[in-house]
Amino acid sequence: MKRDKLNTVKSTGFKTPKNYFDSFDERLLEQLNKKETIEGIKTPGYQVPTDYFNSFEDKLFEKIKNDQKPVISLRSRKTFYYVAGIAASLMLALAVFLNKNNSPSLTVEMVETYLENSDLDSYELAELLSDADLLEEDFIITETDYNEGYLENYLIENVDLESILK
Repeated sequence: MKRDKLNTVKSTGFKTPKNYFDSFDERLLEQLNKKETIEGIKTPGYQVPTDYFNSFEDKLFEKIKNDQKPVISLRSRKTFYYVAGIAASLMLALAVFLNKNNSPSLTVEMVETYLENSDLDSYELAELLSDADLLEEDFIITETDYNEGYLENYLIENVDLESILK
């Protein structure tokens, strides 16, 4: 219905007899007070067998006990443990044998180039060396023949003679 017509509805479509609600209470109380209606019902319409409530629990437990069947697992636990053990051993073997990352070993030349190229002064270098456990075997002088000409060229090119003479 449209909004215009909602306020102008004249009848709801429900009809009751005249004076129905005026005399309804009286008629209801008359029906409730009549003894004939209650006495007229001699049997309730259903009957409970004798000793039904006394023996019901026993019968129910008998049915429940008989219905329980042993549960048999479809998967055996032994096979699960075997499969899990094999999988773990395969993973361990793969991790050990396939993970051979050959990292380059640290050589003396690499350490020397690092120390030459880094901006470490003598104090910082001394701190690094004091923390390490130094052995005499680490400072073995290799026996090589040094040519005096090579040493002179090295000193001339790399050493500042003025700073030494001061």
